[in-house]
Amino acid sequence: MAGLGRKRLFTDQQFIELYEQGFNDREIGEKFGADQSTVNYHRRKLELKAQSPRRLFTDQQLLELYEQGLNDREIGEKFGADQSTVNYHRRRLGLEAHGSRRLFTDEQLIELHKQGLNDREIGEKLGTNNNTVSHHRRRLGLVCVRDRMIPWVSSARVH
Repeated sequence: MAGLGRKRLFTDQQFIELYEQGFNDREIGEKFGADQSTVNYHRRKLELKAQSPRRLFTDQQLLELYEQGLNDREIGEKFGADQSTVNYHRRRLGLEAHGSRRLFTDEQLIELHKQGLNDREIGEKLGTNNNTVSHHRRRLGLVCVRDRMIPWVSSARVH
């Protein structure tokens, strides 16, 4: 039963057409429903160099949002890009980082802490993660409230 193989998802010509339009391996794979590694294999077989991933934003778009005072995380959210990608391009343009905006005040944190909530619960209420809450709680000198254990209650009573 030699010679049985899988049907190719695309021809060399179809591949080359997309490649010449500037599509990278990931994008070509998405177009044909093929895994990126399959596309990579065929590109190398055709002796074509890898295309750089397409940028999700231009330098001008980054500058416009930067000038509005947005930080790397906020700019990344606007374009669907990772914060580290925005950071790289901002530094490449010689721009200083804008500080990150806190999602909550010290007073909000203190109030929720007084209510007996732990870092995870406070983070959920304030829309941030427990590590951020923990950092600011310690900075304020507040002691850690341990995760509450849900008491196990037996449905069977022993007489």
